[in-house]
Amino acid sequence: MTQQTLPRALSVELHVRQPGLDVRAQFRALPGRVCAIVGRQGAGKTALLKAAAGLAPALSGRVALGTDVLYDTSARVDLPPHLRRLSWLDAHAHVFPHLNVRDNLLYGRRVLGRLWSRTSGAELGSVARWAGLQSMLQLHAHALGPSQRLRVALARALAAHPHALLLDDALGGVPEQEREPLLELLSDVPTRFKLPVVMVTPRMDEVIRMADDVVILHEGRMASAGPVAQILSDVSLSTFLEGVHAGSVLEGEVTRHDIEWLLSEVDVGGQSVTVPAMLHGVGSKVRLKVRARDLSLHREVPADSSACNHLRGRITQVMLAGEHGTYGAVGVELARGLDASSLQVQPGATLWALLTRKSIQQMGWAPGQPCIVGFKAMATAVSPWR
Repeated sequence: MTQQTLPRALSVELHVRQPGLDVRAQFRALPGRVCAIVGRQGAGKTALLKAAAGLAPALSGRVALGTDVLYDTSARVDLPPHLRRLSWLDAHAHVFPHLNVRDNLLYGRRVLGRLWSRTSGAELGSVARWAGLQSMLQLHAHALGPSQRLRVALARALAAHPHALLLDDALGGVPEQEREPLLELLSDVPTRFKLPVVMVTPRMDEVIRMADDVVILHEGRMASAGPVAQILSDVSLSTFLEGVHAGSVLEGEVTRHDIEWLLSEVDVGGQSVTVPAMLHGVGSKVRLKVRARDLSLHREVPADSSACNHLRGRITQVMLAGEHGTYGAVGVELARGLDASSLQVQPGATLWALLTRKSIQQMGWAPGQPCIVGFKAMATAVSPWR
């Protein structure tokens, strides 16, 4: 395999079969970006990721890093896992129990380094500092908590200079209250190390926090793929991912903090959205998640309402759950804003509202109509965005 120093995209197209499961899917993860593979349990997410890493067999397909082929049935190429240079990290966060933290990190240089990299001591120290491991270098695995073991496993994987990082529910073994600092660390990986990252997780908040692109698997087949905000805002897709929590993802920038009322404001395509106070500074990029069931539609801005968010838009689609169903989904494209840097009108974000069939029919909602989308500040979940 040729040795290239420039970051390269990871391209995967595989057919994987296991008892009761047949997976045919493809994805591409670019350097400096995160591709999330999501879907219900049993959709084939981990099977696909393991086959890409060479940890499980595939029936056919192709895996490549740039122009370097790692697996190709037509060309009869099938590199073993250690030659694919794809670091793997899962919920078990395996740390060698007979080695202390320092020697665990050195393993990537002493063993894999002979094949992969020439990591220097200075580089190893830099990775250890970045992962927050300086105070525990002499500790062994039995003295480490779940989040600490994950830090060690992540630092060891990166110290070996992989060409991509594969995360299979990496935070699954970490208590919920300890996940936030690790999410921040993982979110820093793609840009700091210029790697393509592929993640599988059952928790959509991690996808919203980390991912740039998303692939939805449903019963072993690709239901959709594309940018996170676009795909996760399609209620027809997100319902079988999140059920009653299905909604829309908006991307914006923090513009103001109201200290008196403990609120913050976020610019979303030229419109202001009020959210609960956050620690992210003015100018920070954030993503907002709003559940479809928490939205209301109005003809005009209500004169008397407890909801402080009223965004202007236009209805693009109305979908009823059957002729006699209880509810329906109404898609709304928010009014477009002007990008000051390019002086061009930018496409508006899309929001979906779940309303009763009675409400939709009595209000006469139909595509093309202008409307006001209302929701409370407390109905929004805010995530930092790389």
